[in-house]
Amino acid sequence: MRFGPIVLCAGLLAAQTQPAAQGPCRVEGTVLNSVTGEPVPRVLVTLRSVQAAAASGSADPAASTIHDGKFAFTGLVAGTYWVVAERDNFQGGGSETLTLRAGDQKTDLVVRITPFSAIAGRVRNAEGDGIPGVQVNAMVYHYTAQGRRLEPQDNTVTNDLGEYRVYGLAAGKYFLRAAPALGGLAPGPGETYLTVYYPSVTDPSGAAAVDLRAGQDMRGVDFTLPRVRGAAVRGHVVAPPGSPAPSFGGKVFVLAAATNAVTIDGVARANVDLEGRFEFQGLAPGAYTLTFQGGIGGKLYFALRRIQVGAGDLEGIDLTLVPPVDVNGVLRIEGNTSVRPSQLRAFMETPLMGNQADPKDEGTFTIRSLQPEVYRAFAGGPGDLYLKSVRCGTADVTESGVDLTSGGGCELAITMSANGGQIEGQVQDDKGQPVYGSVTVTLLAVGTRRDDLFKRTGADLSGHFKMTAIAPGSYRLYAWEQGVDINAVRYDPDYVKPFDGLGQSVQVSEGGRENVSLKVIGVAAGQ
Repeated sequence: MRFGPIVLCAGLLAAQTQPAAQGPCRVEGTVLNSVTGEPVPRVLVTLRSVQAAAASGSADPAASTIHDGKFAFTGLVAGTYWVVAERDNFQGGGSETLTLRAGDQKTDLVVRITPFSAIAGRVRNAEGDGIPGVQVNAMVYHYTAQGRRLEPQDNTVTNDLGEYRVYGLAAGKYFLRAAPALGGLAPGPGETYLTVYYPSVTDPSGAAAVDLRAGQDMRGVDFTLPRVRGAAVRGHVVAPPGSPAPSFGGKVFVLAAATNAVTIDGVARANVDLEGRFEFQGLAPGAYTLTFQGGIGGKLYFALRRIQVGAGDLEGIDLTLVPPVDVNGVLRIEGNTSVRPSQLRAFMETPLMGNQADPKDEGTFTIRSLQPEVYRAFAGGPGDLYLKSVRCGTADVTESGVDLTSGGGCELAITMSANGGQIEGQVQDDKGQPVYGSVTVTLLAVGTRRDDLFKRTGADLSGHFKMTAIAPGSYRLYAWEQGVDINAVRYDPDYVKPFDGLGQSVQVSEGGRENVSLKVIGVAAGQ
């Protein structure tokens, strides 16, 4: 069952207002399907008072539509309301308000709500038989620090006939994936099914988008899963040298996460026996990350290893346990500033985990209990400061990150600087008039995708913008109209490439001040 609240935009509310009078207000209206134009019964319409939103125990007036989509409210207090409509299988809308003066009698209020969509089909094997228990994902592209990635928007599992239906979807483009459970039911001795993307390709870059309209019930989106020989992966969980032998027993697992450059395909588990042995069966070819955590002498230890599975079995894969790592460091601040190290916070993060510490006045800190991974180290807090450098011992790891995969640590030195550059300027349209409000100005570093170098800001009523605490270097500035995907701008060079000629290059020096004039970019201009 899917539904979403619809908070109606002013443009969606067509109302006829009778001459104002004193006393309570009345509102009547109809809820229509935005796709078919037909009345929608059994819609719960609520008027949520803006003034009473923060008041506890206040009840909002509500009414349900009847067979012809009609609803009515009487005895309303003058004020401003959000109009919210809720019904199974309909999605949300805008965010503007309805204002009533004393005695207002508003009739013919039209509320339009948009139905969700669905995609259905069947997953078969090469012989045409349906495959039960296959997870089908409706996926969309998102932009992250790891680049452009397909991520599930919604999912379901095939029934005993191999049939599926993903519902509750908003209109848009989706990429469909059929993924059998890792280590699940084998199609034959020593075999496994491959994960495929519609229309039955194994490489996600070759997937075809399904363009779904509002309210559409799309059928016949079918998959055929190929069978391949499944590989076995066998190994041991090994205690670190000089430590007591770990005690394995109960439910302890090695996890294998199958990954590629575009998606994360799933997780399989393998039991670890009393001697630390583990075995996976039926793994399809691809890249995997093996992880394990377990206790030795009352302390939690971790292991991580990346492997590539091909057509043959893999033997002797050792997962050597390492203790959690405590990293000692010092935070330094350069330049003329009143900010002290104790006002900042030191971080070490990966996309999925991390930890932090509060430096002392002299800048020393300890970040504790870090698992074996490669971490991005940085500091954050008040003041116009930029990250100048990160050193792990004698090595500069500002871009490469701090590698703790072998379990070792280092003395970390994070340097922040108050000597950053500044860029300010004007955003104008093609006629030289200032542009403001819905404009976003972005700053992208040239030759690096360091996340901390990205900046964004808006423009004021005169079209003026300003950015501070900019690290010295080469940059490109862009001014975008509303509708641009800022994460795509931030993380995907291919997204920005069509707009290169519309941006402006700027060189920032330490403590420098730059002034530029930007032309606003319509997103459609580069597409």
